[in-house]
Amino acid sequence: MALFSRAKGGPQTTVEQAAPPPPSAPALERLPGAPGVDPNGLRGIDEHRDYLISMIGEMRPFGIGLMDASGLTLCESLTSDLNLPIYTSATVTGWAVRAATLAGAGEMNPIILPVVGSVEAGDPRGVPLTPGTAVRVAAGAPVPEGADAVVPLDFGMVVGDEVEFRVEARFQQNLWLAGSRVTDGDRLLGHGAMLTPRALGLIAEVGHDKVLARPRPRVALVTAAKGLIEPGLPLTRLTERYDSTTTLLAASLHDDGAQVYASGILPPDPKVVANSVGEQLVRSDLVILVADYTPQLLQGLSGLGAFDLAAVDGFGHPMLFGLVGPDRTPLLMLPVSPVAAYLAYELFGRPLIERLSGQEITEPDLVDGQLTSPLESDPVRTQLVLAHSTSAGVRPLPFVGDQGATELSDANTVVFVPAGVGTIPIGGGVVCWVLD
Repeated sequence: MALFSRAKGGPQTTVEQAAPPPPSAPALERLPGAPGVDPNGLRGIDEHRDYLISMIGEMRPFGIGLMDASGLTLCESLTSDLNLPIYTSATVTGWAVRAATLAGAGEMNPIILPVVGSVEAGDPRGVPLTPGTAVRVAAGAPVPEGADAVVPLDFGMVVGDEVEFRVEARFQQNLWLAGSRVTDGDRLLGHGAMLTPRALGLIAEVGHDKVLARPRPRVALVTAAKGLIEPGLPLTRLTERYDSTTTLLAASLHDDGAQVYASGILPPDPKVVANSVGEQLVRSDLVILVADYTPQLLQGLSGLGAFDLAAVDGFGHPMLFGLVGPDRTPLLMLPVSPVAAYLAYELFGRPLIERLSGQEITEPDLVDGQLTSPLESDPVRTQLVLAHSTSAGVRPLPFVGDQGATELSDANTVVFVPAGVGTIPIGGGVVCWVLD
């Protein structure tokens, strides 16, 4: 089912009919199978998302130590190869016997058994129980093989080396049976199970030290922009601003289970960017390049692999995706603007992390809402408008100049405004994408 169906725009064209790239765009190796576009040259959000997911596969699983496996997905079915408890033990201090030996015991028919040994908690269980004998056992001690009941200590009267019973014993009385918690061969976890702390504790308790799982995706986060300053450093020009985009994306990647390697802020020089991307490939399962598209930048990257360049509905920046390097590592370029980068990551980046991790692809949470102030649609392109949703309705956040992390922190919803619908009035129904 489509997530963001376009209200207008007509049918899509085929790839061959799609509008050609701008004359300034460089020749490059293009990825196959790109979706078509609408008459305005725009690719749908759903189509772009599905296409990117289809271009990559799951990472190969391998044996990972339990200490490093929390949050990963199990790629095998696990069974127990031992019993828990490992041995049958007494739950009370008493006499280990065969229950059948005391059949008929009573006040008028005492049964006397020789005491042939004793077992304390922590001792080995010793030799098997000889029929017609008794062994004194402490609470928690292993019960000798052959014993199938423990009579409480006070129910046996010691007379020299013998013990007299005037009560019968019940089969498996006062025993904690081996395998009563987990039996050898029991299925513990199935393929695809999430390795939560409790699941890992279960695996450790039966003696496994590793699991077959896909590792956390390693993501190289390369930021290339002019006038961006890392937080903590001084601003020296009016044209400079602090970089919130890298922090936003790194935090999102961490939350999605990725290992993030940030390269710092590079100048948007095509050669510098291409060299940095190439250097990151040795430790990356995904490269996210934070940069604003230019034909020159694409020209610099073109020698690394094959690319798909598309104008995607809802976004004013061209979307670049590539498979680069000898291992065809996926590269996703996101815009420098914090809002656009964050929304693009949520729609296109997170599914790639989930795909690499072998997880089910999560879908954006869409709900219906009513506006508390009007919204004007764009005649050609879908708009994704930051808003704050409450029980009173959906309030679009004011757009004055650029929007950044400040507005994102105030928003909990993105309003989906289809192209070409004119003004959506106060009280008008809209589709909202819930951020949190």
